[in-house]
Amino acid sequence: METRENTQLSLVACDLDGTLLGPGETELDTALEVADFCRRHNLRFTIATGRVFGAVVKYVELLGIKDPVITNGGALVAALGEEPIYEKTIDPCLAGALLRYLRSLNLPFYFVHGKDMLTEWEGAETVTYSESISYDIRIVPSLEALGISPTQIVVRAEVHEAAELLEAFRNRFSTRLSIIRSLPHLIEFQAPGVSKASALEFLARSYGLDANRVLAVGDGLNDVEMLSWAGRSACVGNACDEVKEVATYKASGLYAKGVLEAIKNSLRG
Repeated sequence: METRENTQLSLVACDLDGTLLGPGETELDTALEVADFCRRHNLRFTIATGRVFGAVVKYVELLGIKDPVITNGGALVAALGEEPIYEKTIDPCLAGALLRYLRSLNLPFYFVHGKDMLTEWEGAETVTYSESISYDIRIVPSLEALGISPTQIVVRAEVHEAAELLEAFRNRFSTRLSIIRSLPHLIEFQAPGVSKASALEFLARSYGLDANRVLAVGDGLNDVEMLSWAGRSACVGNACDEVKEVATYKASGLYAKGVLEAIKNSLRG
């Protein structure tokens, strides 16, 4: 039987958009409270997000996170200023086949490589996406010509078309790629087995922690596996129904306020 000492909470992994942050980067002050609370209680605190690493640097700096963070939908784990300790890429031949297919559909797509995001798609769509994640997406003439393997390929779709596109993508590529709809308008392709859950498991084990000492907090569909893996799981008050069904604790507070509520509840438990 495990003792209380070796089952105590040690690591908190929190989704970023819609969980720690509200719309328009609101809740930053409360997010700082969350990070400070964790430090005062000797808890490791990290972010687990679908965003590319470069788009979370300012939050990592603001929140004072020294430990590795989980980015690129779980394909990359790295600390600020250091080389990744975990990275999973898509086979380059398969990535090329997917890019050709996306071009044939005339869909805007974004190619995540390491800590950067690139695209061939110029114009308003890319400007809007770049502004939404507060990160400059680099435009290149040809992704294949770069000779690099992506950790993630992201497609922006019209919300009313996304479900149909997801089904088509899965029919064509599901045996070779992990495909999720992370937001109503975003579809993400990654190497098989890649998820926030697998990355969090890797990070926890690097600290010598099992799932029982990890609290995962989220709000969206790409958080479901992470919450299912963690020994302690919570969702914020604005979480989608699928996440609320999985989370052990359902916070009443929205965004960062809900995160702080969830952490305090876990410590009481």
